Amino acid sequence: MNKVMIVVRKEYLERVKSKAFLIGTLIGPVLMGAMILGPTLLADVAGDQDRTVAVIDHSGEVLDQLRAMLVDLDEEHVTLEALDCGSDVDGCLEELKSLVLGEGADAGLVIPADYYDRPELTFYNTAASAIVLREDSLEPALNRILRAERFRRHDLDPAIQSELMARSSWESRHLTEESDSEQSGEVGIIGGIMMVMIIYFMVLVYGQQNLTVVIEEKSSRMVEVLLASLRPEELMMGKVLGIGLAALTQVAVWTLAGVVAAGQGVAVAGSQIDLSVFGPWFWFNFLVFFLLGYFVYASLYAGIGAMCNSVQDAQQFSGTLTMGMVLPIMLMMLIIKTPDQPLATVLSLIPLFSPILMFMRISVSNPPLWQVVLSWVLLVLTIWWASRTAGRLFRAGILLYGTSPTWGSLARAMRG
Repeated sequence: MNKVMIVVRKEYLERVKSKAFLIGTLIGPVLMGAMILGPTLLADVAGDQDRTVAVIDHSGEVLDQLRAMLVDLDEEHVTLEALDCGSDVDGCLEELKSLVLGEGADAGLVIPADYYDRPELTFYNTAASAIVLREDSLEPALNRILRAERFRRHDLDPAIQSELMARSSWESRHLTEESDSEQSGEVGIIGGIMMVMIIYFMVLVYGQQNLTVVIEEKSSRMVEVLLASLRPEELMMGKVLGIGLAALTQVAVWTLAGVVAAGQGVAVAGSQIDLSVFGPWFWFNFLVFFLLGYFVYASLYAGIGAMCNSVQDAQQFSGTLTMGMVLPIMLMMLIIKTPDQPLATVLSLIPLFSPILMFMRISVSNPPLWQVVLSWVLLVLTIWWASRTAGRLFRAGILLYGTSPTWGSLARAMRG
């Protein structure tokens, strides 16, 4: 065990003392904050793009109301340019199309004469971005105008109109055995996604470092010197543990930065991020799934590196393994929408998916304890299998040094 700890110490200090580690540790929270807050801040700074809409109002009544309604809705970046058709309806329509095609207008709108009775509008555009203009600005304004006119026609009292347009008011309370507290509905989702992304990036980055380190030592023939005093399994364990401790150190710094930022009242997408709403169970599982996920992938990456003579040789194998982390990210929306459905449960129990999907389920729901524990057990068994397999691949890789690996040679090595 002392020999293993020597390898652990070497790998750990080699990383935490490097300039790349220090820079990444310090800049990481800044970059992550920029990724999360950047789009919102940029949208606020940039504001809405000015848009021009050419309008043919056959009713002669709607256009002025539409202008006023856009002002009420703070959509003043939309300018409505009226086209006077007179009796030449077809020529007027051609003029509108020419304006849109010639970029004299961002879009065109034709309002029928009987809009209040038959609200069927025609919208002309040349780019998909104009659909956002229609759905976010024009459509809500015209819907309000239509409702107001129909209320007027039925001579509804303004008080009744207000009552008909009333909306529900919601207050979310987060329940625990000890208490209940107010919580924004988005906090659990945003917090879960943030921590999931940390698991994703750190497991991939540090897992692949095991692959690179093993290949480098094989190429320099340093591994043959090390194996004179260490068994292959001990060397692999030392490398995985040492690099894993470096990853854990970086995650600890990043998490601390997140706690400090939350304490300063950081808000994301209009929701205040209060990490105090995440109890010990959340943080315990974050640590467990980060460590177990790392050891699963680190062992497999190290095993691939042991069989390959260059990073180029390893790409065909490591790319397949990387999909084990990419696919859960693609499936996260399924987990968020239906965290307790059978499909979500089965996917979250697959060891390569569990670090992402089971932790996401814990963030947005309350999966049964037996499912969480089962995912831990399956991950531990996978680590045990991956470690043994990595050791076999390492021994076989030393014997086959200089020979390009194939899927067949990998399968034979894994069988021992």
